[in-house]
Amino acid sequence: MKKTGFKPSDQLELNVNHNEITLRPSRVTDQLPKIRLYWYTLPALVLAITFFIFCREQHMRTVPITGDYSIANGSMLLSLVSGLLVFIVSFIVTKLNNNGPTRNVYWRSLPTITIACGLIIVFSFSAFFWLLGKLFVAARFDIYTSTTFVFVIIAAVNYLMINLSLTLSSGIITNLLTIMIIGGMLFSMLTNSTRDWWKHNFSFLGTAQNSANLQFNVTLIFSGLLMMALVDYLFVNLQQKYPGIKTQLLRWLLYGEAACIAAIGLFPNNPKFHILHDRISMWLVYIMLILIVAIKWILPEVTRQFLVLSYVIGSVMGAEYIIFKLANYLSLTAFELIEFALAFSWLLLLLQNIENLAQYGEQLFLVKIKSEKISAKVEKQPHDKANS
Repeated sequence: MKKTGFKPSDQLELNVNHNEITLRPSRVTDQLPKIRLYWYTLPALVLAITFFIFCREQHMRTVPITGDYSIANGSMLLSLVSGLLVFIVSFIVTKLNNNGPTRNVYWRSLPTITIACGLIIVFSFSAFFWLLGKLFVAARFDIYTSTTFVFVIIAAVNYLMINLSLTLSSGIITNLLTIMIIGGMLFSMLTNSTRDWWKHNFSFLGTAQNSANLQFNVTLIFSGLLMMALVDYLFVNLQQKYPGIKTQLLRWLLYGEAACIAAIGLFPNNPKFHILHDRISMWLVYIMLILIVAIKWILPEVTRQFLVLSYVIGSVMGAEYIIFKLANYLSLTAFELIEFALAFSWLLLLLQNIENLAQYGEQLFLVKIKSEKISAKVEKQPHDKANS
């Protein structure tokens, strides 16, 4: 009762799904986070009024969708400020009250997760309004309609950010990490001024020759920090369940991998940092190979399926390296992209395996199933009665 927070009068339902049995509240609304209407509408209303006053001061009777003074820039800036603010407040409140999933997240992870969310908001808004700008060229709306649009957008972002803070989990952080890396790289590829960047190498996106190098490097830096936050979160429960030096070694190898990802963005492949950049990139590969080789001994309860998959991916990466070096069959960019895709996919699978091991943590209750004939009256559901 203390672990779950259920009350003696609560009505629960038992759900059987494949090989799992789940007990949960019978009402769906009890399973959803309780978010008050004014939590996300009140900040949105204040900022929408601010947007309206600003437009009046600029003597703008109509507001364009995109541009310097536009719905796009106004909603993105105000949503960013409001969304991150309500996320931080919700995180701190639930953390202090110890009544949500944030209790397993370290305080030091809050800045990283917050900045990652902010970058995702910026990437999403940029892509969304770029598309709207292409669909509705030179479209403008009156000041009242524009303010309504801004209010709805800010309120929606506020709701999503509050919901995120109340349901934060390792799976969500993994999704943020995936969106950060893939979204940030695609955004950098699409917005850079050098269209033939792929003729150089993948690291060219982070160099000073690329106009979008800041987005690429910032993406890598905060992807590494976000991965550290994810490892922190996962190993809170994992080390309680599997204490020992092997678990510690796995944790520090993942820290090293995350540090290399961040350092590649921190030291781009410019002439000043060329040697250091290459060294860090090689260490990223070395740590990945160490993880693949040693995963059999350092990952608790590793499955044979994951072992086979790990060795296959490691073999493909090694074979690709040999082909690249000896046969010149692949270009440098193709080689780097394939290696990155394989390594990142395997890393996500590893984190998913760790998540499955750590999801119960200290709230693990061992139950023995016995075969026994009993007489019990089971209440039938309406569809059961219909079938009978």
